[in-house]
This record gives sequence, C-alpha cells and structure tokens, in this order.
Amino acid sequence: MTKSPKYQEQFERVKRWYEEIKKTDQGRPHDRSTDYYQDEVYAFFFNCYHLKDWIKNDKSVGAVAKKKVEDFINNSKELSLCADICNSSKHLVLTHPSRSKKNPQFGKRKFYVQLQGFIGFNKRKSKQKLSGSEPTISIKYEINTSKGLVDAFELATKCLQKWEEFIKLYIK
Repeated sequence: MTKSPKYQEQFERVKRWYEEIKKTDQGRPHDRSTDYYQDEVYAFFFNCYHLKDWIKNDKSVGAVAKKKVEDFINNSKELSLCADICNSSKHLVLTHPSRSKKNPQFGKRKFYVQLQGFIGFNKRKSKQKLSGSEPTISIKYEINTSKGLVDAFELATKCLQKWEEFIKLYIK
C-alpha cells in the first residue's frame, strides 16, 4: 500500500473546510453562534493559502512544482486575494507585501434565517415545539477590496479550482 503525498492531506483539509462554508452559504441548521460560521470562513482561507507550504515541504513533490507554487499564487487573482486575506486575518493587518494589491478586508455579512417551526405552550403552560424543524441560516460574507466587493464563497470556490489546476499541471 502506497502512502499518499503529505500535501494531499492538507488539500483534503481545504476541501473539508470548503464543504463547511458551502453549507453556510447555501443554508444549514442554525445550531450555534454565528461567530462559528465566520471562523469556518477564516479557517478555509488559512488552510487554502497554507497548502503552498505543504507543497513546498512535501518530499514527494517534484522540484518544478515547489519552484512554481509562489509564482502561481502571485499570478492568480483568486489565490493572491486568499494570501492577503490569510495574512491580514492572522496578523490583524497585512504585515507582508500585498500579493493582490487590492487590500481585501471582510465587510458586511448578510444573514438569511428561516424559521420552520415555532414554540407554543401546551395546556400545562410549558413550552412545546408545535411543528416544523429547526431554523436554518445562510450567510453571505462580503470581502471589500480596492477594486470592489467580492463574495467570499465565490472566491473560495475559485481558489479551490485554482489549486486543482495547479495540482494537475505540476504535481500529477
């Protein structure tokens, strides 16, 4: 049985975080504080950007991919935004030179909550769930850039696609 490359472990983590923010974007049971959902968005961008470190440090990855990864990020508007989001979130402000030159910062959050059931009182005056299921929430995160607004989930989708492209071009 052959071991899978170590970078693949990080890439799978990126995909799992993507699935979590996809649920939040499209609607999920609202079972926790909304801060947790934003944490998942941050976690996606952190893990997505740091995939490059796993690629650079994985002994099974060839020299060409290791050499090309930084330029690939710099030449990708999506991955360069991801890098700036990661670094500015990690340090509160962007402490490294901007890759995107767009000064991205999280902006507004748009919440959509659907209440599918309600609480009523039974004859004994105690609370009782009368119908439906749990409330659902969908959140749209905006990223403000010097070039306009970017939807965080759309950016995440494009970042994931760019990493798939890089892996096909330079690793597999």
